[in-house]
Parts: sequence; structure tokens; C-alpha cells
Amino acid sequence: MSVLHFDKHSNTFLIGIGENLYQYSNNQTTFLTKCGEYLDIPAPEQEIKENKRAPRAEGNAYITGVASCEECVAVISNNKIVETFNRQFQKQASVVAMKRPTSVQVTNKNVVISDKSGDAYSYDLSLANQKYLLGHVSVVMDTVMTPDHNFLITCDRDEKIRISHFPNCYNIEAYLLAHQEYVLKIILLSPSTLLSVGGDQNLLLWDLTSKTLLQTVSSTKGDFTSVTYTSPYLITCNLSHVTVYKLTNNTLAQVSELTLDHGIVSLAASDSHVVVLTRKVPSTKLELYQFSEGVMSSLGEIEGEFDLSKCVETPLPEKIKTGRTAGFAGYFERKRKRIEEEALKEETRQVKLNS
Repeated sequence: MSVLHFDKHSNTFLIGIGENLYQYSNNQTTFLTKCGEYLDIPAPEQEIKENKRAPRAEGNAYITGVASCEECVAVISNNKIVETFNRQFQKQASVVAMKRPTSVQVTNKNVVISDKSGDAYSYDLSLANQKYLLGHVSVVMDTVMTPDHNFLITCDRDEKIRISHFPNCYNIEAYLLAHQEYVLKIILLSPSTLLSVGGDQNLLLWDLTSKTLLQTVSSTKGDFTSVTYTSPYLITCNLSHVTVYKLTNNTLAQVSELTLDHGIVSLAASDSHVVVLTRKVPSTKLELYQFSEGVMSSLGEIEGEFDLSKCVETPLPEKIKTGRTAGFAGYFERKRKRIEEEALKEETRQVKLNS
């Protein structure tokens, strides 16, 4: 597994390859720390009470997610370890999660993780005071926190996007239902605009104020494998094909395309550069691109002492069988009608309040 993350707080790229975390800035790659080591990490609170530890994953640890805030950087690994580091990348805390984490978010007060059992938990920055937040009936694929920290948005293996009040996530604000397959990733493009990436080969743009669908962008190149956003540009990839869209007035419009020689494993972008990890067995490359006005121009490979042979490709989730999808058709239609009715009621209420 390899993770690319642009840390806007330090204006650098964080690169997770195997168990090692690196930093890339100004044409220089620096080793930061090794992640996923157990050492004397305490077990989850529930398992301490039950006098047992969580079973540990076999094989070598590797980084599966990175998130950052002004105060720290949070890292999750495939062997259930959650870690926080200060801005000098000295380890602050670590804990073994109940189940293998699937995503991580961090604020100046909380670390939020989701796991493969469909649950989400929060910790303080010292990774103490674990609190159960919510549960899905299938694997949670991604999470995102709104900028005001009032809502936690989650998406799952069964086509659903859920908006929950934070930290009281039992209070559900809404569901966003339009995907016909798993929801791979969700990204906030603005405080009121959400993008979701589906296994149905669709990008969906949502208005979080009205909880309505604004736009559907369908892929003609196959499944989306990686997506990143640097305002106002959305960069998507389908295997070896890169497409760049520009967001204007809550509408995405394509501005450029690029086809690479290797399949794209992951990518991350700043305002001026894009880092792309590509793989074509047996070759793996970390490449740098200039990014200007929505156009990517190659600057060559990124050099470093990292071992790219440790890159592990994670396959996309298996798609739901056609019969099961068809069975949801009536359910989706009823949900859409209910959402529209609620939006109309809210609009009527606002008119009365303003009259």
C-alpha cells in the first residue's frame, strides 16, 4: 500500500511507502519515521476490560492512511495501529484499534477513524478517551469532517453517504443516495459542496445545504482509481488516464486530459505540482508534474532512498451483483422523493419566516 497526501499546513507532500513515511519538498525527499510498530502500545479499552489484546495482522505493516492538521499528523496502518506525530514528526501517541482502520481524519482536538466493520470512533490527540460515533452495516470506505466540525460525513460499501452531527453522530442529518455501487471516496470541494466517487463510474456533486444532487459526471475510461482536489481543480484517474476538471459555480467542466505509460496507484496535488505513483510490473515510479491552469506537465521522476518495491496495490472493492442493485431501484426512488419533499418543505418554511 502506498499513500500520497498533500499537507497544506507545511506545504509539503507526505509519502507513505510500506511502513515508512517520507516528506517531499523543494526537490528533496526526507525520511521522517517508521510507522506500524507495536512496541508497548496499549490495547483498545474494551479489550483491556476483557483481558485480551486485539489479534495482530500477519506480515509486514504498511501505511494505509495519512491525515494532517495544524497540530499534528495522524497515520493508520494495516495492522490496526493508529499513531499521531507532532510537527517535528516525533511520535506523540499510538494505540491498537478494535478493527483494521479504513480512513482517518484529524482536527486540532480529535482523531476520527473508521474501520472495516463499519464503525467509526473518535479519540483525543493523545489517542485516549475512545468514543464510539456511529455504525454502518458495511465497510466504511471514507470519512470527511466539515470545516466547522459540526458534521461527520461517511460513505460505505453499500452505496450510501451519511451526514451525521458531530460528535453526537446518532443524530443523522441526512443520507445522500444516488450511487448504484460502492462509494470509494468523498471530498469537500467547499464548505457546502461535496464530491463522491462511485464504483458505478460516476462522480456526483452534492449541495450540502439542500442535500440535493447538483451534477453527475460519468467516466468513459472505466473505474476511478484515485481522485484529488486542489481548488478549483479536480484531478481524477482511471488506471493510466488522468482527467482534470474545473469547478465553477458548482459545476465541473473538463479542462485537460493526459494518458501515462504506467497505471496510476495514487496521486496528490498542491496548487503548483502533482505527485503521481505509477506502477507497471515490475517497474514502480514516483513522478512529479508541474500543474498550471489545470494542465499537467512532466518534470521527471522523484529521486529518494525509498524502496518502491514495498508498494502494495489495493484492489477496488468487488461490485454488487446486478440483481441486488436492481432490488434497490424502488428504495432509491423513494429516498429521492422524500429528499425532494423535505427540501420543498424547508424552502416553504424559509419563505414564511422571511415574509
